[in-house]
Amino acid sequence: MAASANAAGLGKLTVLSSLGQPLRAEIELTAVSADEASALVARLAPTDAFRSANIDFNPALMSLRFEVEQRNGRQVIKVSSSQPINEPFVDMLLELTWTGGRMVREYTFLLDPPDLRATQAPQVTAPIDVGNRSAGTPAPAANVAPAPAAPA
Repeated sequence: MAASANAAGLGKLTVLSSLGQPLRAEIELTAVSADEASALVARLAPTDAFRSANIDFNPALMSLRFEVEQRNGRQVIKVSSSQPINEPFVDMLLELTWTGGRMVREYTFLLDPPDLRATQAPQVTAPIDVGNRSAGTPAPAANVAPAPAAPA
């Protein structure tokens, strides 16, 4: 089956918790058709994908749970953990699958101390595209390099 022209997409990550607390975060889902919405499954990518993308697998990720929810007419992925996250930043690969495709994206959770977080808005980070392909195709390694500086 060919992937839909309006294939589901992953948007921004919003972190709602602080360092030393169980993780609470949300990831926007974009361009989700009605057919795709019922078949979406979000999960932590397999450890092989972390190796292929040259990303260290953090054991704290093992307690993550992912739920696809509809809120105010749009889809979001709720990410939560049962254990406190005690590292200020954590890299994660999220795998999103649906009937016609598969996508793997890298996200970095930036966790502020609770006292600092009380004075700031939630942390929002954009995803890094590691792969977007039809079902059954493995994700290639992610090569993340800084953008070249613009001439002065």
